[in-house]
Parts: sequence; structure tokens; C-alpha cells
Amino acid sequence: MYPNIPPAIWSIPHGNGLPVPEPPKNFVMYSDDEYIVSSNSEEQQPSPSRDAEYLPSTDSSNHKITEGELSDFIKDLELPKNMAELLASKLQQWDLLHHSVKATFLTRKQEFEQLFKTVGYFDCCKDIDGLMVAMHMRHSPEQ
Repeated sequence: MYPNIPPAIWSIPHGNGLPVPEPPKNFVMYSDDEYIVSSNSEEQQPSPSRDAEYLPSTDSSNHKITEGELSDFIKDLELPKNMAELLASKLQQWDLLHHSVKATFLTRKQEFEQLFKTVGYFDCCKDIDGLMVAMHMRHSPEQ
């Protein structure tokens, strides 16, 4: 059902101050294939755009995916282990991972897996002391 909004359904009166628009005699329509389809010919034509051609950045400051970002991404996608490993392998092959991310990041996940449990959509640490020991961090339960 369409909303009953008066300005959306009223006709617009045209006159001297507001003439009826006329369609262009020659128009260009862009398709998803990045080819230009013209109303006058079937051949490809150069783009009429006056924008400068996009050139990707060549500097090395492009964002690289960190281990935490990759882990969160894999969780968000709910990928099984074998697909997560394939994704990580491809990202590393394409040089999209930060240099600190090791190809064996999933084995570290297995190392910590026993310290956590999943309740519904949440992951909870069930052994905080064990986690602190595994991460080589000092922990005081009183804090």
C-alpha cells in the first residue's frame, strides 16, 4: 500500500514559469557491465564524464586487517573452521593481513577455546585466572 501523502500524489501544474520537461534527444545509460549504451548507436562510446579517472592509491598506508578484526569478521560471517582458514589464507596471499597476523591464528583460538563457553549469542570466559596465565598477564582476583 502506498502512503497517502498529498505532495507525493498531487499533479504539478506546468505553465510559463514551469514548463513540461522534455526528454533529451540523446541520452547515455550506464549498465552494470561498465559499458555505455547509447540511444543512438549500439557501439561503445567514451564516457562523457568530466571527472578525473580514478587511480587507486599506490602508497603503502592502506589498511591491513589485524588479527582481532579478522577474528571478529569470521565470527560475524559465522564461518566454519575450514572456511575461516581458507579466508585467512586468501587474505594473507593477497597481502591484506597485517604483518603481525600469523597463518596459525586459528590454532591460538583452539588454545583459548577451553577457557570460554558460548551461551546463546554470547561468548563468556569461564576461567579468568587460566586466561590471564595463558596470556602471560598478572591478575589479582580482588580487583
